[in-house]
Amino acid sequence: MADSTNLISAVKKFYNSGDEYLIPVGIDKSKIPALSNYIEAQNTGILAVDVDNISDTAAYASNVNTIAFKAHTDDTHANVLSSGTIGAVGSLPVGSFDVANTSGLDESVLPQDQLSFQQDQLTPYTEGNINTYYYAQGMPIVRDGKTLSGDYIDMLLGRDFIIKHSNKKLTEIMVKNPKISYDNTGINLLKSGVESVFDQLYRNGGVGEKANGKPDYDVTALPREDMKDVDVSQRIYRGLSWKYHPADAIDDAYISGEIDL
Repeated sequence: MADSTNLISAVKKFYNSGDEYLIPVGIDKSKIPALSNYIEAQNTGILAVDVDNISDTAAYASNVNTIAFKAHTDDTHANVLSSGTIGAVGSLPVGSFDVANTSGLDESVLPQDQLSFQQDQLTPYTEGNINTYYYAQGMPIVRDGKTLSGDYIDMLLGRDFIIKHSNKKLTEIMVKNPKISYDNTGINLLKSGVESVFDQLYRNGGVGEKANGKPDYDVTALPREDMKDVDVSQRIYRGLSWKYHPADAIDDAYISGEIDL
């Protein structure tokens, strides 16, 4: 594997800048596995790579936080499906879109040939979780909206939304309040901040619903007596945790029917 030390060092400098996507441009593809593995270790953020061949992802094919794209190319169109796709959805609120079936990409992105690319040719892309841009019922669409591991991109975006905005919300609370008491009042203040992030993602369409129609998430805040004395003495609270069910989506639909004579 190529030496990727300088590349990783450069990425580290800007990793916490707030950006969600990293698209490597003009980087030797032999360095992509190391970059993908670095992103994987952070467990936030998404690497989006354009590959020449489906087999290019073999060294990092199980990584959750890497999306691979492969579009058609010709003399005037490069493989820029990653930037084309992200450009199409990047301004939309997280939770409000599903990458699968995204259409109307910039003209710089060339779909698979409408006549020569048949349905069975999509199979290697689907099996390898490689996203492509092809014609379905006469319309060019992105499929399948997954990362290399088979996880749905919108679910990972929801995860990152929660992580980033929860950290930001806790910081805002601490800045706005002259002092947060280490008791139920202070702890509940922090809890409500995290809950507000889930409520926003729910309004965006990214959190599922319980049977009672309420958002399907739970934020837990342990009481002071469950904290370690060393953390209390250092004014650190480690009692917040969360879990949630992402909102489901429909990417395919099938019709059955019969003629009643």
